[in-house]
Amino acid sequence: MKDAGLSRRKVLKLGGGLLAVSPFIYFIRPTLAEAPNPVIEPARRPYGRAIQAGLAVRETPGTKGTLVRWLKWNEVIAVKGQTASDDSPTTYNKIWYQTDDGYVYSAFIQTVDNALNKPLDSVDAAGFWGEITVPLTDARGGPGAGFYLGYRYYYGCIFKFIARKPDAAGVVWYQVEDEYSGRGLYVRGEHVRPIPPDEFTTISPAVAPENKRIEVDTAKQLVTAYESDKPVFTVRVATGANFRLSDGTVRYFRTIPGDHRIYNKTPSQHMVGGTVGDTDYYDLPGIGWVSYFTASGIAFHGTYWHNDYGQPRSHGCVNMLPEDAKWVFRWTMPAMPYNERYTRTAKPTGGTLVKVF
Repeated sequence: MKDAGLSRRKVLKLGGGLLAVSPFIYFIRPTLAEAPNPVIEPARRPYGRAIQAGLAVRETPGTKGTLVRWLKWNEVIAVKGQTASDDSPTTYNKIWYQTDDGYVYSAFIQTVDNALNKPLDSVDAAGFWGEITVPLTDARGGPGAGFYLGYRYYYGCIFKFIARKPDAAGVVWYQVEDEYSGRGLYVRGEHVRPIPPDEFTTISPAVAPENKRIEVDTAKQLVTAYESDKPVFTVRVATGANFRLSDGTVRYFRTIPGDHRIYNKTPSQHMVGGTVGDTDYYDLPGIGWVSYFTASGIAFHGTYWHNDYGQPRSHGCVNMLPEDAKWVFRWTMPAMPYNERYTRTAKPTGGTLVKVF
């Protein structure tokens, strides 16, 4: 659980512990006075991780603002608030994050927390589902920082953990069960929040399953959930896009129009696809709250590799903020039992209707 007594200053001090495990974390000290004009609103979370290198920090929110510096890949910065600017790279997303140095465009900043958790005293044979609660953490080939780096996991990633093992210094590590890396990787226990079974329970259980439906508007890049004809949930998303390969050819991915049914779910999926070394390639462990609705593998799921919702940019799936994907996962049918890795509908029409247009 998160330590309720963690102040911003204390969390920054904790960065030293994280640096010992994840050397690419950087915490930035204040160097610049705040711009006086923008209306600043609260940000979703207190920190941001640079998803790619070379993101510009500017004195004022907008592409014309004076450049202060460039962010490094995986650099973690304090996010003090957010504001909208008409001087943005796109019209569908005008949000800029206020940092200690200036302002950075939001599309490739993952807002994160930095919460440390008390490791469990034991892990039973069934294991448990857990969520990464720090900006990034290294999955090692054994219980200790000296083992080889297998993958880097990011805030919001979800995994099944099957064992607890302390290292030589007594630091607890959890063993990961993963579809591609098997059972050979370990994550530092304090970086994982165990997800309790009540976070799998169905939302709006009194609503008859036939009265629930989801509409995916690919033109507006919106997902709306309805109970009967009443909209109860609407969010921006990113659906299927086209990818130009290095040889100039284009691969077309789209979120297939038509009526579908959610037929399969998993709390965590390691997704790999595309052409190795080319622009369409991806290898993404720990994708959370996955709800499949086509036989070709198109799903609603959480996303940690961009924050750019409002335009197509996926391989066909419906990219969502992790908390939004979790809501869809819990609200739709079939319900997901906690101790299963996958659940399927008993019949083709048993899952929640998904209308894509």
